[in-house]
Amino acid sequence: MSSVIFGRPLMWAAASVIVFGLGGMQSASALEKVRLLIPVRNIDEAFSPFVVAKEKGYFAAEGYDVTLIAVGGSNEAAIQVSAGNAEVGAASPGEALVGIQSGKLDIRYFYGLYYSNIWSVAVLLDSPIKTLADLKGKKLGVQSMGSAGTTFGRAFVQEAGLDPQKDISFLPIGVGAQAVTSVRQKLVDAVVYWDAALAKFKFSGLDLRELPVPEHLRSLPDVGLLARNETISKDPKMLIGIARAVAKGYDYSMANPEAAVLITWKAYPEARSKNPDAAAALKEGVAVNQARLGIWNSPKIGDKHGTLVDADWQRLVQFFVDQKILPATVPVDRVITNQFIDEINSYDRAGIISEARKEDLSKID
Repeated sequence: MSSVIFGRPLMWAAASVIVFGLGGMQSASALEKVRLLIPVRNIDEAFSPFVVAKEKGYFAAEGYDVTLIAVGGSNEAAIQVSAGNAEVGAASPGEALVGIQSGKLDIRYFYGLYYSNIWSVAVLLDSPIKTLADLKGKKLGVQSMGSAGTTFGRAFVQEAGLDPQKDISFLPIGVGAQAVTSVRQKLVDAVVYWDAALAKFKFSGLDLRELPVPEHLRSLPDVGLLARNETISKDPKMLIGIARAVAKGYDYSMANPEAAVLITWKAYPEARSKNPDAAAALKEGVAVNQARLGIWNSPKIGDKHGTLVDADWQRLVQFFVDQKILPATVPVDRVITNQFIDEINSYDRAGIISEARKEDLSKID
């Protein structure tokens, strides 16, 4: 996985390999390079559509050599795309909306990924904390201060009548073993993490209990693909191609989640389950994968992957205003655009699904 130093141009190695895409054989040097930011420090099976799109040649078939770059969270992804340090980013709306409303971030969402909020507040099974209101005076663990979990954590407790500036504090505890240790040693009283992370905690032997969250918060839209407004105006072909490849990666992952997980683990070995039982490890990976991809769709959008539902995003904007995260409303057309959705969905979906179902798992691992 490529690394990136933001604020400086990225240095790309000369490409001399041959890339086999669905559209035929192309030299990598003929492909346009695109940086796509993923809002986690370590890419895993929860993001299989992106990895499948790269490894199966879906990006290359569109004419792009895409580097998936893991960053510290959604806020960082939004900021770096706005600054021109990457072409496309996947990000939760939190601070992105704040930046759009203030004019500090020149970005807009053009493809929806999650149709439900991925964030939860969880505590140890024996914790005396039963409700969000019980978090008063407590420390909440988050992946990083730049994570959207911080934004949603503040919103959750404010919904419960607490002052997020005075009644709680956040402590960055990372992911993996570091986070598990922090919870076990009770360095934090609760955590605000996404669904896949909580599932992985459980597989690591750390069983947590989620606190009840009101349904109107749970059903808020979450992560989507965003780009600079200038890119939306001047390079629609690239955005359509990138999103179309990701849509194909989603279809593939849903048709054959075992293959999608193995493809992800092959590309990112550090994401592989530590369970020594290969069958059990794959079962764990599929559970994480399908839990996440279950919110990549909604009856509201029919067969048009990525459609951004105006009413839901208006509700999200108003929610952030009500929670005093946004100082004022922002017109939803400054936040989202569906202008590319029809073209993004113009591909042989049945062919992708058929290809996925025929995949020989023994040739992946």
